[in-house]
Amino acid sequence: MSTLLQTVGDTALSLLPLVHSAAWVLGIAAVALFFKPLLVGIFRALVLVVKPRMSKDQMAAQRNMRNARLLQRMTNSSSGNASLTAELRAMAARS
Repeated sequence: MSTLLQTVGDTALSLLPLVHSAAWVLGIAAVALFFKPLLVGIFRALVLVVKPRMSKDQMAAQRNMRNARLLQRMTNSSSGNASLTAELRAMAARS
């Protein structure tokens, strides 16, 4: 009987570091879950510091430049067809 108790005691003592590590991991996970909104906000703020958003005017200017480049490429690729080129130039003048 004492040998059985000694074996159970030795097994429990050998599992103690594993239980201790699991408790630490669960504790850190619980704190992270509790502070998740704060951590997400800090992460988003850091992303904005590294790569700020463009203003509406900047986005509109970039879109207009992209459209102009597209129309220019289409005009250059259709240089053999005069009516299509004239139509693309008219579209470019409207935008």
